[in-house]
Order: sequence, then C-alpha cells, then structure tokens
Amino acid sequence: MLRQILHVDMDAFFVSVEELADPSLKGKAVVVGADPEGRGVVAAASYEARKFGVHSAMPIGTAKKLCSHAIFLRGHHAKYQQYSEKIYKIFQEFSPAIEMVSIDEAYLDLTGSERLHGGILRAADRLIGAVQERTGLNCSVGASTSHVVSKIASDQAKPHGLLYVLPGCEARFLAPLPIRRMPGIGKVSEPELRSLGIATIGDLQTYGLDRLKAKFGKYGEWLYTKSLGQDIEAYAYEEEPKSISHETTFDQDTTDVEELERTLSYLCQRVAARLREHRLFARTVGLKLRNQRFQTITRDLTIEEPTHLDSVIFENVLRLFEAAWNRKEKIRLIGVRASNLESSSVQLGLFDSAKREKLDRILEAADKVRKRYGFESVQLARSLDHDQK
Repeated sequence: MLRQILHVDMDAFFVSVEELADPSLKGKAVVVGADPEGRGVVAAASYEARKFGVHSAMPIGTAKKLCSHAIFLRGHHAKYQQYSEKIYKIFQEFSPAIEMVSIDEAYLDLTGSERLHGGILRAADRLIGAVQERTGLNCSVGASTSHVVSKIASDQAKPHGLLYVLPGCEARFLAPLPIRRMPGIGKVSEPELRSLGIATIGDLQTYGLDRLKAKFGKYGEWLYTKSLGQDIEAYAYEEEPKSISHETTFDQDTTDVEELERTLSYLCQRVAARLREHRLFARTVGLKLRNQRFQTITRDLTIEEPTHLDSVIFENVLRLFEAAWNRKEKIRLIGVRASNLESSSVQLGLFDSAKREKLDRILEAADKVRKRYGFESVQLARSLDHDQK
C-alpha cells in the first residue's frame, strides 16, 4: 500500500497567535522572545521581520540590530499551548496516527484513508481550510510518501501553501536542494560533507551508499537513504550523541538563589528528557557557570550508577553548584551537561523492579505530554516560581 504522509507546519505560529489578540500587528515586523535590551533569544519572528535576517534562536540583541523598528513581545506560552490543543483536535479528525514534533508541527499518516478523505491532496486542502476556519491561523503542508520529503515540501510551500511530491519523484525533488535543507544535517556535519564535495542532496545520491557508509558508518546509510526520499526505521535517527547539554543566559546577571536553582532544575529536566529520547544513561553529570566577569567554571561528577532520571541528575548537579558558587559573584550563564553515556543501566539498586517500572511509565507519560503540548507543560516543582505553584 502506498504510504501517504502529511507534514503540517503552522506559519509563524507564536506571532500569528499574537496577531489574533492584536490585529494591529498584522503586516508588521514582530519578534516574540526575550527583552530586546536583555540577553535572551528570539522564539519566533513574523515574515516581515525575517526579511531583515531575523530568525528563531538568534540572540535578541542581534535581532534588534538587524530590525530595530520591530515590535518585540515577551510572548504568552499558555495561550500558544491552548491553540496547539485546538489544532491537535482538528488533526484527529483526519488521522489517528499523529506525531506531534513540536507545539506547532506534526506528521499525519493518511495511508489507506482514500475512501474516507478522497485522496491525500483533497485531505491536505481540507485540513488547511479547517485549521484556518476554526482557529484563524494559517499552516503549510507537505505531502508525499515519506516523512523527510513531506517535511522539506512543507518548508518549500511556506507561507500558507500546499506542495505534493508525486510518488516516484522524491529523489528528483530533493536533488537540487542544498544539504542543509535535509533534517539531521547541521552545523557540525555540513562542513565535513562539503569538504567531500557534497553541497546538494543530489551530491549525496551520487556519492553513493558504499562510500557514505565507509566514511560515516550508520549515519552514512541514513544520509544516503534520506537523500532518495525514503524513510528507514525511526525517521528521526541522529548520530548517537557523545554528550547532552542545555544552558541558558540570564537577562540580567543574578545572585538570586531561588532563580538559579529553578533554572538548574529546568535544565536538568531538559537533559534527562533528551537522554530518555535517545535511550541513553549518563554516568557523569556536569555544571557550567559563567560569572559577570565572563569567567567560566566547569565541574563534573561521576555517579555510581548511570541515570536518565531528572531528580537524580538535579540532586548531583545541585551538589556541584553549591560547592562551586560563592553566593557573592553574579551569575550570567548556567548550564547542565551529561556525558559518559551508556545504552543500558543497572539502576535497580536504587529501586526495586516494581517501583522502577512504575517510574518509567510516569516518565514516559510525561515525555509524551511534553511532546504534544510543549516541554513546559510538565515540570518538577523545583523549576516553578511561587506564582506557578
């Protein structure tokens, strides 16, 4: 049976939700994120702001320099989650097989639903109309026989478009595109590929499976198969990480113990969730501090039993933090790192098997909720401020 995969991506989601609340923002350069006078990053930018080079994850100060006339908003994440839930309910009307990649992006498997929806193109068109009519928001959709092609197609269709890649045309569609357009090729792997003369996805196809496997192992096989527009095993395969870390820079240097510990708890949860996503356990946890004088302190601790549990990582990182910080020096940046990663754990010494299985089910459920409604939807109490508790 021919696979039919839709990739649905909301157009400038955060900005679009803000425009619904304040229609005067439409047609203007709008940036959602941190205080432009601070040190945070851009969460989203309108298409008008993107024309000036502003993009998500960019330092907010850089965005201010590139587009000084933009309207900067802090954002309303609870509101974004509410709209994401509305959109998810619409998706459920088209397919029971939904993979929410983020708060504003999803895959829908429509394989075998021709009688119900009248074909993938008609279904995609109806979905776009339903989202617009019932939420006031626009989305872009890519349709094809694979996840990788549909994702790239939806990006090509932006804004508010639909692109269908016919069966059998996947490799030809991908061939002229630069390698950076393929999900899974980033800042680290792109230069290495370019050093081999590989600049486009078509170059990957030409380079061939054998040479890519010899050079990159399993990742090379992944690259070649995806370059043809095919899915293998888990779509989101990535090279197994050697370490996992998350860090944040405060808007203002701080000595607020509660704020620092809340942030540490949040970062530990991010690291633990990524460990579980990769089915890995960390034997070493680490702390990174940068003070107001830009001095950077790093500390590592090897624990007795490898872990992917939020609470265990936080408990040990907090010990490092309490020993490393003198409580007088203002902190500019704080980070958490997991390393010495293993694919199995012997943590049964901490919990009996019944309790461990129950905890694993709880964590699995929490991770699923986070994938559907955003990471902030489930948090440990230590990462919440008093207003949120």
